[in-house]
Amino acid sequence: MRKITAILAISLTFGALSAVNVAEKAKYKRAEALEQLVYLEVPLKNFGSEKPELVQQYTDIKNKYTVALSFFFEDNFVESYKLFIEVQNGLEKLYEQVSLFYIDRTNLLLQQAVKEATEIEMRYNRRATFATQAIGKKREAGVRIGQDKKEVKLEQRLYDPKDIHYLYDKKRMIDNIDVAYMQLGQAKVARQKALDLEKWLEKGKAMPPTMKKSRIESYRAVIELCRQAKVNGIMVMQLNRIFDNYELQTRFKDNYFMKEKRLDPVFDFAIPDDYVKDASDSRNAMHDNNERIMVKGEDPAKIAQEGRTPVSKAKRFEKQSSSSGETKPK
Repeated sequence: MRKITAILAISLTFGALSAVNVAEKAKYKRAEALEQLVYLEVPLKNFGSEKPELVQQYTDIKNKYTVALSFFFEDNFVESYKLFIEVQNGLEKLYEQVSLFYIDRTNLLLQQAVKEATEIEMRYNRRATFATQAIGKKREAGVRIGQDKKEVKLEQRLYDPKDIHYLYDKKRMIDNIDVAYMQLGQAKVARQKALDLEKWLEKGKAMPPTMKKSRIESYRAVIELCRQAKVNGIMVMQLNRIFDNYELQTRFKDNYFMKEKRLDPVFDFAIPDDYVKDASDSRNAMHDNNERIMVKGEDPAKIAQEGRTPVSKAKRFEKQSSSSGETKPK
């Protein structure tokens, strides 16, 4: 009788310990899943229109997380843990697709940056005519006084003096592209290493949750590297349009938030409209929220549903764009 009682007591104790263990595992897995869901919200909000199928996957995973959380609050830790594992499996696949999208989009952005930098390098290289001309007061004036006290016209300058900044900024553009492609290369390597994790498993063995978590963290690192690369690529475009914010910053010179280093992408004329969303995303900001607040209070989602064209930066402050594309100060 004592033996039976002892065995029963041991069984109950082991069962209680197992329940506690599953409860702890469910607790930590819940925290992991929540953090991973929250991180994806900004990328999918910003680029959901380009990848609606990823948004749908994200919605399905969130719904499953909600069900798992219901079981968790019911103290049904076994079932909740099982569902949290399924949530993590779904997130792992979603992160993989999002990381690939970021690599592709970063590559397109950098190609545009290279195109602009190449045009500048060809036009404003050391052997360009304007680069070898001397700059002095007399040449700036365009005339000189001859010995007979008469004005003699000098050779007309073959360049716009405002374009002189290309001599100094060209190297910065090339350096930014160099760093951007280095970061993009690191992102590709990180993604491939995450994909290769299964090579370390025994044949037929399922990947454990700890390895799934590690893979998700690698995909997140890919996204961050792509964001940094895009910042460098966008900087090339900003340097190419260095005078585009001149009017904005003179009209709002007393506004603290209009300073060049603090300028939000939705206000920055130096960033092309096609890449403003990327600039916001690289700050981990939701582009639509910024647009709604800063551009006449209109909801970008409503504009898209109605098929209207969003307000471009050129019209936000009644900025007149010339047909020649000249945006430098007069």
